[in-house]
Amino acid sequence: MDKANHILKGLGYSYILTLATLLIYNLALTFTNLSGNSIAVASSAITTASSAFGGFYASKKIKEKGLIYGLLVGLMYIVCLTLIVFLAKDSFEFEMDILYKILLVSLAGGIGGVLGVNFK
Repeated sequence: MDKANHILKGLGYSYILTLATLLIYNLALTFTNLSGNSIAVASSAITTASSAFGGFYASKKIKEKGLIYGLLVGLMYIVCLTLIVFLAKDSFEFEMDILYKILLVSLAGGIGGVLGVNFK
């Protein structure tokens, strides 16, 4: 049960990091001359980094099987995020771009997990 608690905390921290970073990015878009063309790249980078952080946190606290727990956090993160997007949009189509993001964010969580379990 303790492992599940750490996984859920990692997931929660990754969402908090995502929200905070997106808020900062949106403020930068509003008050500076940043182009709106970078929104897709920035959101992908933010979600990837947040997933890696969640995997890092969970595996650092669990102290074993960093790849497995990091992948689990990353997969849970992107599945919940995709579900939220699905519920928010009127017409949702599953495209290859979504599959790419699922793979990228899950792998980032796994890499964060490997780094977290080896972090001293």
